[in-house]
Amino acid sequence: MLLGIAAFLGSVITYMPARFAAEQIGLPSDKVQVSGTIWNGYSRLGDAHVLTWQTSGWESLRRMAVVVNWHLTGPQTDLMGRVAVPLPPEPNRAELDAVRGSIGWPLVELALPDLPIRCDATAVFDGLQIKLIPGVRQGDGIISTSPGRCERLDADMPAVPTPALSAAISFDSDGLVAVLVQTDLPQTALATLRLSNADRIIVTIHPAGAALVPGMPSSADSEIELPLATLFP
Repeated sequence: MLLGIAAFLGSVITYMPARFAAEQIGLPSDKVQVSGTIWNGYSRLGDAHVLTWQTSGWESLRRMAVVVNWHLTGPQTDLMGRVAVPLPPEPNRAELDAVRGSIGWPLVELALPDLPIRCDATAVFDGLQIKLIPGVRQGDGIISTSPGRCERLDADMPAVPTPALSAAISFDSDGLVAVLVQTDLPQTALATLRLSNADRIIVTIHPAGAALVPGMPSSADSEIELPLATLFP
């Protein structure tokens, strides 16, 4: 019986067109071009970024989950990792790990096209892990950026130089936490990002961090809170 179920699930993963799967989860076909199958395929993101993936058959069978190795490339971006989704799929349950590589600002602009700031730094990921369980958000890893400059696109003001930065990812009883610091001044927090277990994003920009954002007041903490669904409806 179990062998028959495994064979059925294996055939679904191997032959189901990726475009059909994308439609089932609500990805806009006019913005995301998908080709291949769930097992092995690729997607064009915008005009310059490509996401490829290949399912690991042995790992999927061992973990009774769909385990996919993925690779994202584009201008200043070369990022790879692994994602595991349980079988059968469950809402809000997935595990992302072994994330390594770099991303450039063009990918940020693709994700947030109305952002009024442009920076030229590159972010480097080293072994990032994120676990999503119903009611629990966990993470671990380090993200670092190179020195660069940031400028406002909606105002005539000089660009602001930005130092090398790093963010330590951890978690507590309330959810996932990332603390951004200047690499050579780790005792001073520039910003804190929290993804709560209730899927709310809380970003706190501290005065030292506000000073690096062109045109932003830096006399006190600034906080932004919004549901995760705002970014990923």
